[in-house]
Amino acid sequence: MSRQTKISAVSPLELLSRLLFAVVSTITLVILMGGLSGCGESNSKKAATFSSMDVTGAPWGQTFSLPDLDGKTVTNQSFPGKVTAIFFGFLYCPDACPTHLTKMQDLKKRLGPDADKLQVVFITVDPERDKPEPLKKFLASFDPSFVGLRGSREQTDAISKDFRVYAKKVETSASKKDPMAYTIDHTTFTYVYDPTGALRLVVPHDLAMDQLEADVRTLLKQAQ
Repeated sequence: MSRQTKISAVSPLELLSRLLFAVVSTITLVILMGGLSGCGESNSKKAATFSSMDVTGAPWGQTFSLPDLDGKTVTNQSFPGKVTAIFFGFLYCPDACPTHLTKMQDLKKRLGPDADKLQVVFITVDPERDKPEPLKKFLASFDPSFVGLRGSREQTDAISKDFRVYAKKVETSASKKDPMAYTIDHTTFTYVYDPTGALRLVVPHDLAMDQLEADVRTLLKQAQ
């Protein structure tokens, strides 16, 4: 199902802030990736090459545990045999989140018979506004298999810190009248776990679809 997205206007100052945030996030990931070789990964993992950032053996993001939208605990071991793609976002996101979910929707179509071996997980960074039922409907409008996770503020802050995720509330002109009318600047990377539940890749938001599909197929092949 296609979905139209309204792009919000931003001030030059806010645009500069977003650009700086993107640069800092990328630099942080590059630094974190340093020294990952020789971390005990198998020969098959060492031999694989990816278009995404290979973070195999990274000391962060190795596990996660959050309640889904029905209150059931979901962890990185909840989807054995599947590649799990995690994205941090929020229901009222005007652009990056719908774009990401559309990309995941298209990726599942490309995988054909292997579509069920990809599990998309959406973690809200805005649990105060993102209530379970509206978030369920939002995700289902892209694909009914997409899973939403919503923790408490404390849980959300903890997992964001562990994954080095940036998420900052930004006031808008509308929020002067309505305190809940804020937006959020946030990390737009996708974090990918292999079928064994190990964190393997960090995917930039602008990675070409052909490259992303190839990376996912490589992870699935390694699990055979």
